[in-house]
Amino acid sequence: MNLDQLEQVNVPLLSSERRSAYSPRMESSTSPTYRILWIWIAFAWSCIAIAWGPAAALAASPDPSFRAFASAIVLCFATFLPWALTTPTLFAVCRRYPLGEGNNARSIAALLLIGIGLVPSLAGFLPLIEGLGAVALPAVFGEPQAPSEALRRVLVTSLFALPTYVAVIAIGQTLVWANRARNQEVRSARAELRALRAELSPHFLMNALGSIAQMAHVSAERAEAALLALADVLRSGLSAEEEMHTLADELGAVDEHVTLYRELHGKLVYRREVGDGLWQQQVPTRILVPLIENALTHGAPLPDGTRQIELTVTDIFGALQIHISNPILRDSRASRGLGTGLDQVRQRLAILYGDKGCLTAAPNGDQFAVILEVPHG
Repeated sequence: MNLDQLEQVNVPLLSSERRSAYSPRMESSTSPTYRILWIWIAFAWSCIAIAWGPAAALAASPDPSFRAFASAIVLCFATFLPWALTTPTLFAVCRRYPLGEGNNARSIAALLLIGIGLVPSLAGFLPLIEGLGAVALPAVFGEPQAPSEALRRVLVTSLFALPTYVAVIAIGQTLVWANRARNQEVRSARAELRALRAELSPHFLMNALGSIAQMAHVSAERAEAALLALADVLRSGLSAEEEMHTLADELGAVDEHVTLYRELHGKLVYRREVGDGLWQQQVPTRILVPLIENALTHGAPLPDGTRQIELTVTDIFGALQIHISNPILRDSRASRGLGTGLDQVRQRLAILYGDKGCLTAAPNGDQFAVILEVPHG
């Protein structure tokens, strides 16, 4: 929508009650944990069975028939079935006894003891099924094996299965480390985001307190109103713990800054246009506040001393586009503080969205335009 089509009236500010009606705050997000789906476990073990089956048939006969190949593959599937069923449990064991966290001796001892009990149990699964089948259906499974022969078979199979157990444990420990690294990356990103958000406040706060101190010598009532408006700004800023909230919450934070500016400086025309159905879209918490502060601090007043800001929110090809503009002098140069605020916003966008979020800022005639684009979330 063209800015010229905006209504030339001031937009009423959202009260805290109205903002909560627009958008309840997000629940706290949980840290990411890896989840191995059953389908991937079944796929991995199926690939192993399909690969081992032909090898077993060729090892048994130099010229196996198709039936021998099929029988060997079925036998491998039956052999690896208990391993596939036990794999999630083994991954849970790896999470319970991780390596590299200072308790290696304890973890290794626990994994060895579990392996000593588990490997023979898994290796004896198929001989047990065959033994029960031989007792129930000797015509199909043949005569039952002698106990000593069955025990020898379980022992040999267990020795061959030890590398399989070690491989599953190694994969489980690798997943534990990958999950730990991912959690550390998330914590680091959140810490960096908190630091970036904290950098946006001191300059604004000192200016506001200085203005209120000067105002107190002129009008105690105006100074009190400005202090109350500043308290609202600080209260909402300190209580904003989540990294994301709704557009309605974000525009409410902008409204609080606009109210504070009006209490401090008086003349401000703030026009806002929000597209239908966009109030509940998720945006980074207080991402617009530094952009509004820049517009108020570095924008040029109109001839009568009035500041002017226009803000529009539209949906552009599946992305939320927020356009902020304010008048500037044609020969004005961007100050260093303006660049710092824009760079901090860009850093937050890069952490949250990668290359899917962007911020552009450039003068356009007698207006300075900032366009923020974030994907729908």
